[in-house]
Formats: sequence, C-alpha cells, structure tokens
Amino acid sequence: MKKKSLLAIAAAVIILSSCDSMPKEIKAGDVSVETLYMRADGSGQVAYVEDFTEKYFNIEELKGYIAAELISYNKQYGDKVIELSDIELKNSGVTAVLTFKDEKVYADFNKARGDNNVKFPKAAEALTEFADALFKEADSKEDINKKASEVLSDDYNIAVVNGFLNFQTGKKIKYYYGGTLIDTHHFRVDEGKTAVVVYSK
Repeated sequence: MKKKSLLAIAAAVIILSSCDSMPKEIKAGDVSVETLYMRADGSGQVAYVEDFTEKYFNIEELKGYIAAELISYNKQYGDKVIELSDIELKNSGVTAVLTFKDEKVYADFNKARGDNNVKFPKAAEALTEFADALFKEADSKEDINKKASEVLSDDYNIAVVNGFLNFQTGKKIKYYYGGTLIDTHHFRVDEGKTAVVVYSK
C-alpha cells in the first residue's frame, strides 16, 4: 500500500482502554490515530490511520492489495513476520492493523514505508542522543526528575517516538521523557514532538 497522508489529527484521542490494562489485540474500529502496541511477548501491532480517497477500491480489493505487498515483504525474511490482522474503510480514511513478529520487523517495515517515527535503541545509543534529558518515573506520584544515566539501561526496553503516535505496551512503562503518560501502559506523543519511553522487558 502506498503511503498516504495521515488523517488529520483530532484534538481528542481515543484510548483503547479506560483502565490500566491491555487488550489482546488492536481493533481497527477502536482507534482514530496511529497506534503502536508492543505486546508483553515482544511481538506487536500497529494501526495505521491514513487518508484514502480511491473510491474505486472496495474493502476486499484493498485487503488483497495489502496482502500482496506483505507477501513480498515477508519473502525478505523467509518467514511470515508481518500480517494484516484487521482493516476498516470508512468515509475518506482507512485503518489497517498489522501484526509483526518483533520490534526489528516493525522498525524495518516502517522505514520501508518512508516513516521513521519509532526506533528501539540500545542504552548506549540513547544516552548519546538524550544525555541531558530529565526523566520522570511513571509509577511515582512525586514530580522527581531523574538523569538519563540513572534510567537508560539495557535492563529495560527503550523506544524513541516521534509524534503523532499513541504508544502502548503489555509490559509496564517505568520512565519517560516528553510526551503524555496516560497510565503505565498507555502513552501519547503529540505532532512534531519527540519522546523516550523506557518500559520493562
């Protein structure tokens, strides 16, 4: 599927769950903005929400087109590492949910699409880029800042996120820099902003 302009972002963001818990899967009808969900087992899902004005396509034709693109991509890995899980065509937009094997597959696929809005660096790389950043502890009610050197460790997963994106994890968010913490599983990064999410392995 060729990359289209992202659907204009509404001020209100739909969060998949109103409580501090995670669903098993993202459903296309439940999201209104691009959403990345890193599951507890290391696999993940991404919901791409994009403009779609080609009215000559019906949903089955669109599914077939995306499936063909994914078959071509999967051949590079010699395995079925990414697949279409759900899709919804509504008005002038399409939401496609893809399930991927791990963070590397997602990062590579996103780069192939022309996006580079999320990366998963090791601690040393993140420290180089965010050495002066002050992090907040997700579970703490006290507004205490921690230095990057106290937080960025390969004992945790690290995601550098460029908005707009809703980031979710089946693990727990431990620390964050920038962005908006919704709860210890849900995080939002606004348009044009960069955030770092440190979450448990």
